[in-house]
Amino acid sequence: MLDSRNRTRPSTRLAGAACLSLALGGLGGCHGGRQPPVAPVPSPSAAVETPASSAAAAAPAPATAAAAATVVPHETPVAPPPSAGSTKVTLKNDPAWATCHRTYDARLKDVSRDVDAMAKACAKVTKMTLVGKGLTGKQGDRDPPQTFPLTAEANHCYRVYAQASDGIKDLDLAIKDSTGAIAAEDSTDDPSPVIVEDGAVCFKEADSATLVVSVGLGKGNYAVEIWKD
Repeated sequence: MLDSRNRTRPSTRLAGAACLSLALGGLGGCHGGRQPPVAPVPSPSAAVETPASSAAAAAPAPATAAAAATVVPHETPVAPPPSAGSTKVTLKNDPAWATCHRTYDARLKDVSRDVDAMAKACAKVTKMTLVGKGLTGKQGDRDPPQTFPLTAEANHCYRVYAQASDGIKDLDLAIKDSTGAIAAEDSTDDPSPVIVEDGAVCFKEADSATLVVSVGLGKGNYAVEIWKD
C-alpha cells in the first residue's frame, strides 16, 4: 500500500507539465494551474472611426475669403479724354475752297513744285499768300511725327498744303496751339492733305503754334507750304 503523502494526483502532474511547456514556448507560466485572463478583442463594428464631417471640420479651412479680400482687380488703363480743341482759333468754311484741291493732279516728280502748284491753283479762291518758304522732310509710317513752328498772327487765317512722293500713300497734317490743343487737322487719307480742306483756321490771338506732319502709310519725301490771308 503506497503512502498517500508521496503520491501525486494525476491531474496535478498534467497541469504542471502543461505550464512548463507554455513557459518554455514564451507564452507565460501558469498561476495555480489556471490560464491568465485574455483581454477581449473588439469587433470591427465596435472600432471607433472619425466621421468625415468631423475630420473636415478639424482640417484648416482654405483661406479663400482672405485671399479674395487681398486680390487687386485688374484695371484697364483709361485713356485720357480727347482734346476739346483749341480755344485760340475759329474755323472758316467755304465749300468752294475744296474744289481746287480735289481737281489737282500731282506729277510726283518734284514734291516742292507739286505743292506750290496746288497752292497757287487755290490762291484765286482763297486770296492768300505764301508765308516764308516751303518746308520739306522725309519720313516713314514707323517714324515719329515731325514738327515745324507756325507763328500765328492775331485775326489772321491760315491754310496748309502738303504733297508727298509716290512712296507715301497717306500723309497727315495737324496744327497745335501753344497749349498743345488741336487747332485743326486734315480730313483725308491721301498723299496731298490740306488744312482746312474746305476753309482755313483763324487765330483769335497771336500764338506760337506748331505744324505736325506724320505718315500714316508708306515712306518717302514731302513738301509743305503755309499760306495766310
